[in-house]
Amino acid sequence: MRSESLPVPLLIVGGGAAGLLAAIAAGRSGRPAVLLERNRRVGARLLLSGGGRCNLTHMGDADHLVRAFGRRGRFLYGAFSRFGSDDIRALLAAEGVPTKADEEGRVFPADDRARSVVRALERAARRVGTAIVLGVRVVSVDRVARDRGLVVTASDGRRWRSDRVILATGGASYPAVGTTGDGYRWLRALGHTIEPLRPALVPLETEETWPARVQGVALRGVEVSVYAGDRVGARRCGDVLFTHFGLSGPAVLDVSHEAVVALGVRREDGGTRGAAAGPTDCGRVVLGIRLDPEAAPEAWRERLDASIRESPRRLIKNVLGSWWPQSLAEVLCAEAGVDPDTQAGQVPREARERLAAQLSELRLSVKGARPLVEATVTAGGVSLREVDPRTMASRLVPGLHITGELLDVDGPTGGYNLQAAFSTGWVAGTAAAA
Repeated sequence: MRSESLPVPLLIVGGGAAGLLAAIAAGRSGRPAVLLERNRRVGARLLLSGGGRCNLTHMGDADHLVRAFGRRGRFLYGAFSRFGSDDIRALLAAEGVPTKADEEGRVFPADDRARSVVRALERAARRVGTAIVLGVRVVSVDRVARDRGLVVTASDGRRWRSDRVILATGGASYPAVGTTGDGYRWLRALGHTIEPLRPALVPLETEETWPARVQGVALRGVEVSVYAGDRVGARRCGDVLFTHFGLSGPAVLDVSHEAVVALGVRREDGGTRGAAAGPTDCGRVVLGIRLDPEAAPEAWRERLDASIRESPRRLIKNVLGSWWPQSLAEVLCAEAGVDPDTQAGQVPREARERLAAQLSELRLSVKGARPLVEATVTAGGVSLREVDPRTMASRLVPGLHITGELLDVDGPTGGYNLQAAFSTGWVAGTAAAA
């Protein structure tokens, strides 16, 4: 049997990056919040970020952050302008957690411990009067009939009523830590449009099965491009990791969203799937990996020929091992129809052409993405047309604010998505407290 609603001045659902920043901002603005968290501790998802190191933001001003999010990034301009990367670093420094940036601009706590960040944010939230209620699994968020306000109901029957509610429940990518997509369901029931959910920043499965033979092999600082038919899509530089199902690593994650979207479009258009072919083949979505983006295919043929002339008795797998990791070189020889143990000088011209083409750009056909639960970020969510970017307030439900991954905007790896959560949470908390 449901209990009576407990009235509170400001209610936040979700104790992750967005929820904690919303609580801090609201408390500093003079309206301490009640924060409901389904786990036994706050920041469970934060603890996993950056492999436990917590890549919490990326260096750069609001314009830089907006550009990283592509065409939907303009929605976040106001939030980034009001609370950017310098602001989260200053907040953490004030809590005794200095930060550092690497050569790529990614920002981490100086001690490389995500737990330091979570403890600092929780400490700051409690200091401004936030009442954190743990172990609360919210099951519904409903409007109050004939009155302004919302009622939030937990699975144990407890109810909270407030005319100002901030949803910060995250996406659907980490069900093990509570981000099961419940927020999307509540918002749809409240009348919001939910754009289709898709995995973003997700490993990709390939049609080719040979990556399983070199799983664990990594390529450092390569360029990865997405080809959909005759169109060149996303292009990123970074690391690539071969896995039992295909490809992962930061560069692959960064282009995965566009690859997934392109694959869906090709299938809707009746495109077929099959073995890898050239990037202009109709119906294919192909990833191209380039060791040297500046080198033309002719340059690679010259490099290979020169190396063979210098050491004609050297095994061809060892020649290719000058550029590829050795185990990958052996597999690619076999894929090109060449015995890896053949002396380089004995490799026919046609086979050399195939090997040089691989060196210039290694191509693999995308079969699909790994499941949404394996994605780092959820793409899709609440239509941005239905949210005020100045306050993160719903344009449909008075008193409701929507933050973080619930919104239909996602960015690349490198701390950008956490910064979006921090920024939208801060703006929502400030606005809800006004």
